[in-house]
Amino acid sequence: MKKRILSFILAAVMIITALPFAASAAEEKYPVIIDSGYMTSQIFLFDDDGNIEKRIWYLEILPDIAKELIRQIPGVTEGAIEYLKTKDMTRVGEELALSVTNILRYMQRNPDGTPVYNTGVWPTKPEESNMKYIYDNMATTRYLLGTIHEERYVPMLCEKIGAENVFQFSVDWRKEIIFCALDLGKYIKSVLDYTGAKKVNIFSESHGGQTTGTYISMCSILEKGGKEAETLASLLGLTNDELKTYFNLDYVNNAVLNSPAIGGVQLAYDFLSDSTHLDLPTVVRFAQAALNPFFLTNGGDKYISETEFEWLLGFVKLDLLSEATRKAIQAERMLKMVLSFGSVWDFVDAEHYDEIKAMHINTPEKEAAYAPMLKNTDFSHYIIMKNLNEYLTYARSRGVNVNIVCGTDTTSGAGARVNSDCLVATSTASGAKVADYGYRFSNGYTTDVSDPKVFCKNKAHNHVSPAMNIDASYGYLPDNTWFIENQYHAQYAYDIYALPLTDKLLLTDELKDVYSDPNFPQFESTYNAKFGVHAAFDKSVYGRASSDDTALVIENISKKSDIELVAIKVEGIDASFEDVRGKVIPMGEKVTVPLKAPINEKAMTNFTVTVYYLDMNSVFSIGTRRFNFTTEGGELAEYDASKPLTEAAVTPIFVTAEDAKSTLENFDRDIQIKALMLMIKRIVKQITFSLINLDV
Repeated sequence: MKKRILSFILAAVMIITALPFAASAAEEKYPVIIDSGYMTSQIFLFDDDGNIEKRIWYLEILPDIAKELIRQIPGVTEGAIEYLKTKDMTRVGEELALSVTNILRYMQRNPDGTPVYNTGVWPTKPEESNMKYIYDNMATTRYLLGTIHEERYVPMLCEKIGAENVFQFSVDWRKEIIFCALDLGKYIKSVLDYTGAKKVNIFSESHGGQTTGTYISMCSILEKGGKEAETLASLLGLTNDELKTYFNLDYVNNAVLNSPAIGGVQLAYDFLSDSTHLDLPTVVRFAQAALNPFFLTNGGDKYISETEFEWLLGFVKLDLLSEATRKAIQAERMLKMVLSFGSVWDFVDAEHYDEIKAMHINTPEKEAAYAPMLKNTDFSHYIIMKNLNEYLTYARSRGVNVNIVCGTDTTSGAGARVNSDCLVATSTASGAKVADYGYRFSNGYTTDVSDPKVFCKNKAHNHVSPAMNIDASYGYLPDNTWFIENQYHAQYAYDIYALPLTDKLLLTDELKDVYSDPNFPQFESTYNAKFGVHAAFDKSVYGRASSDDTALVIENISKKSDIELVAIKVEGIDASFEDVRGKVIPMGEKVTVPLKAPINEKAMTNFTVTVYYLDMNSVFSIGTRRFNFTTEGGELAEYDASKPLTEAAVTPIFVTAEDAKSTLENFDRDIQIKALMLMIKRIVKQITFSLINLDV
């Protein structure tokens, strides 16, 4: 009997003791809010009773614009004839602008930022915007299908945590960012009330990253109090009780900012500064990496083409297309619409904001008309953007696990020569110090921790990228920002590095910082299948190399073909590998290529390794991929402060035919010969096989 009583007491104690842990474990399964990119949310025209009258914006609206453009063919033709006479593309641009603004006429807003028509988003209630409801009702409820954002990631997320726990946030992306953030705050509160959860996790991308980052910053501002909090309350027009209801750092557990436009968007400056110059090959590269024609049929595993033929587009003269686009953007009717979107102003980075304002708000009449809207965008630029480190760091100190992931080392699709992910500059996405495109920090560079702009003062932390063109010590969150080289804007869903990184940051608390897991170093290179191969040294994390390394590990990341290695070329240090010509790597497998001698260069020396290979499914397809590395360990290389930057090899920018011609001329002839010999060998092998198996 005593044993039974003792056992009962012991069991009771164990249960009582375990209850807090059980509750804690349950609380970790937070609902996830999807805060997606610019223009992804549908916008509707409502009648006086609040019912949907028509949908005025959705991502598939381009065919409607094309139809409208066809109606303007007479005007465009007249403009083209005028161009032949005067070499002025203004008329063509005006006709293009007319087509766009006609189809989007209900989208226009007043200069003060208020809507001209009764427009907005739907759905806004959590009971209608969780993925279970959407899946169950999208076949019978009009427009519901269009509420699914991040359509490649969300189905995978629903499998992991349940569709009922995934919520789609829709926002009127035309509004100033502080009001987008207010809408997010209201939505977060409604999800908490609907689910009974104590916190939410947020996955945000692009404009969503700006919205989420701004929301978290505003929570920090309001909690810290002071003049900034008073100004923000006045701008939002909310009472203190309402502010506390919608802006609360205790509401958020994990927040992932993927490719965030938090510090601005390069394209906005390109367009508004009248400096647009379309870079078609970069856009094609982005499309090849981002758009997957097989997505709907086989889950997005394969691409039509993983081979880089886009260099041929360097010979296409883009001046006329660029000029027509530039003139369309600068047409009065187009500018009138675009400049009435507060979001467009918030997309301009803080460095160029005053310049763009002076360019377009250049009369007393415009100053008066735009003043109500610009006081909101002034706050986001002069207060939030300039103090993101302070506000995001404060939020982390309060338990909000906010983390940033951004792509790097691609130029802007609009032609600006800046380090970006094709749309958002790396500097504004991360806050990091970034060298001019085509340059890197010179060998021996280390972070000057005495610089007041440096936010990570830990000398043991090396936040310099393998390409030595990014110093994350200056970033908004130096220890909590991950950089993925050659990853295009928001292309994370099928990247075998970026996808598990996203899941860990969003659904767990495992990654406290960039040093938590060697499998997720701060700097990586994309595993997008378009790039064919991935390479890293055997003993070091990606992008680093030392005397401990004995070999290069090359992985076939293609989703459509085995590959045959042609050569490995090292530039920047005295190192070489054993011959790899003819070595085949099956899909998904790796090979280890030994170094001929240990790497003995001094630390912080940059070098590149270029892998040349053949696509086994194509006789004439040669692919190349260049990887950046920096040496580490031992004595530091001597740094010449008088020459802080060094020219660096980058992805060619094919703005002119001369750029492409230069690339062809500089192609290594020895490697060309090796590739040609392998091609000939393969052709002979195929012909021989055909003859042997010929049915006579």
